[in-house]
Amino acid sequence: MTEPATGSAPLGGAGPDPDADPEAPRQSLWRGRILLIAGIILLGISLRYAVTGLSPLLPVVREGLGIGVTGASIIGMLPTLMFGAGGLLAPMLARRTSTELVAVVGMTLATIGAVARAMATDATLFIVLSAVSLLGMGFGNVAGAPLVKKYFPDRQAIMLTTFALLMQAGATLPAFTAVPISNAAGWRWSLASWALISFLAIIPWAIQLFRKDSAPATAQGETAGAQESAGVSFGIGSLLRSPTAVGTALFYATASFNTYAVLAWMPTILGDRGLDLGAAAGVFSIYTFMTLPMALIVPLIAAKMEQPFPLAAALSVVHAIGFTGLLLAPGIPALWVTIMGLGGGAFPFAIAMFNRRTRTEAGSAVISGFAMGVGYLVGTLGPLAGGWLFSATGGWEAAMILYAASGVLMLGGAYLMTRKKFLEDEVRTVAPATG
Repeated sequence: MTEPATGSAPLGGAGPDPDADPEAPRQSLWRGRILLIAGIILLGISLRYAVTGLSPLLPVVREGLGIGVTGASIIGMLPTLMFGAGGLLAPMLARRTSTELVAVVGMTLATIGAVARAMATDATLFIVLSAVSLLGMGFGNVAGAPLVKKYFPDRQAIMLTTFALLMQAGATLPAFTAVPISNAAGWRWSLASWALISFLAIIPWAIQLFRKDSAPATAQGETAGAQESAGVSFGIGSLLRSPTAVGTALFYATASFNTYAVLAWMPTILGDRGLDLGAAAGVFSIYTFMTLPMALIVPLIAAKMEQPFPLAAALSVVHAIGFTGLLLAPGIPALWVTIMGLGGGAFPFAIAMFNRRTRTEAGSAVISGFAMGVGYLVGTLGPLAGGWLFSATGGWEAAMILYAASGVLMLGGAYLMTRKKFLEDEVRTVAPATG
């Protein structure tokens, strides 16, 4: 496989897809794939509601279930921990069964956990069921890119952009609807309401899983089998020896480290820089808003670039620039937070690279699981490191220096991730002897 051709394509048009597999036959986006498109849309929008739909209601839920400070802290750490666990476990299931089953299992866990926690009567059960729902969403995180590679090899750029954009929309919309639904029907109905979307997301992939006349599945199955027989090993040792896998994981991990630190501490940091509560909230909202346009723009720009390292490098340094600016010129916080908000494009960029740096559906599942598994677990450390450094020093300067310095690691990951290399080639084992 060569680097993707350049160009762009409208959603249903006949123009070339910039990220298309040049070996894939060109066909209409919609013909025979409406169910699959619905599956990608529903999957993408179902991957964050258990986090953002709870956050505005957490004080009410804590009061209703008697959740203390320790319990609230655990709830705050669950998303990255469970997304990381899902990232590491999902490729194992995919290799033994199929990516469609990963999507079905993930959305089933997400639905059951979300509905059951809304009916929980004590804090421990609520936390456990939240973990179940978030683990299912961790499975869904991994399934998206390989499913696009499998069923849309000729339209990867537009479908990956759609998936990434809907992941961001699925984070934003539940936060807006949580309080109005709670006011109208109570917090339990509010928490359970978005489970309908993940339930609907089960249906397309369950149907596809049991279809016996799926030509894309057959072709991809043969490709994956050929890769295995050619001596491709996706074990953890092989991934750690692969510069592409390590670079992708490093890029994703550093992006998570900084993003979750900003989400946890930026309003507090802005208050320390002299802003009142309302002004800090207003500036912080710029950061959260930027995720949607960046999810739309970045994958399409990356697909047009024969060598996307310059874009990856820019995404790697924006948090460093922003934190340095807050340290040296705190009088213009909106500028620095806006620059940091550009870093919201790092996640959709990495998702696009999962497919661009692999040859097969199996490779895409493995590298996405490895990067997300490592990335989200490291992301847990971002808020913890900032809180610890603040406690140790009495100020936010040391934490901001740490966050800014992490851009060097992300830049290194960006370089390794964007080289013209493929994961399967790097993890190929010695071919068995013949004769």
